Amino acid sequence: MKVRIFPSRLFAAAWAVAATCACSTASHAGAFNQEARKGQVIVTSNFSTADDSFAPSGKLLPSSHFRKFETTVLLEYGLTDWLQAIVKPAITDMATRGPPGATYTGLGMTEAGLQARLLQFDSTVVALQGTLRLPGSTNRTNPLLTGATRSEEDVRLLVGHAFDLGSWKSFVDLQVGYRWRSGGPDQWRVDATIGTRPVPWLLFMLQSFNTVSQSANSVVEPAMRQHKLQLSGVYDFNASWSAQLGVFGNVAGRSILAERGALAAVWYRF
Repeated sequence: MKVRIFPSRLFAAAWAVAATCACSTASHAGAFNQEARKGQVIVTSNFSTADDSFAPSGKLLPSSHFRKFETTVLLEYGLTDWLQAIVKPAITDMATRGPPGATYTGLGMTEAGLQARLLQFDSTVVALQGTLRLPGSTNRTNPLLTGATRSEEDVRLLVGHAFDLGSWKSFVDLQVGYRWRSGGPDQWRVDATIGTRPVPWLLFMLQSFNTVSQSANSVVEPAMRQHKLQLSGVYDFNASWSAQLGVFGNVAGRSILAERGALAAVWYRF
């Protein structure tokens, strides 16, 4: 099928690509901190493509082809029983048939920060997280990097609750955050996860990642809205090693690509 390209939407498409790179397909492990001197490493690779984008009106329209391959390494380590460190670098390879020269291979955003447990009662925990995000490139001439070449600060409140769904061990995790962006409009972010274990060695997770930017009077970096769903399963080989497979996609939004993809991850707990 021939892909239709709308010249008036090339700048918006480039911004949509950059916004997609700024929105991870997977959040941190959630409100439940790692114990003191214990941690986990999650290495995730995802591949996604898009041939459509959500216009500023929210309508789905054809756009230039986009593809992305990204690998992230998430390290969480318990400094104390109530405070953990977070480090998450990324390597990205992406390209589009839109603006000339729209390819990029290199470091993505690197995120680092702390998460403190504020309250814990029964099976519910409340935590506060603050991270700094540093760009992998400061090349502002590449349209794929629009809005992703400057530092960002993210603060979020996390609430987690563990419960039994019949005989299945389950949990819910809700995160509400605000991201200050020197390279584009600031963003409100709301992420939600529900997970359940039908058997002790298998975890299923349904996740929703939502971003709403502040208003912007820019054609290159317009206000955007993103609603992404992700479904995955995590198989525990033993107490230390797990493997994860999943699919994800943007189901609605504004000035964002209709991205669809799959992910594979390896978890190591120590």
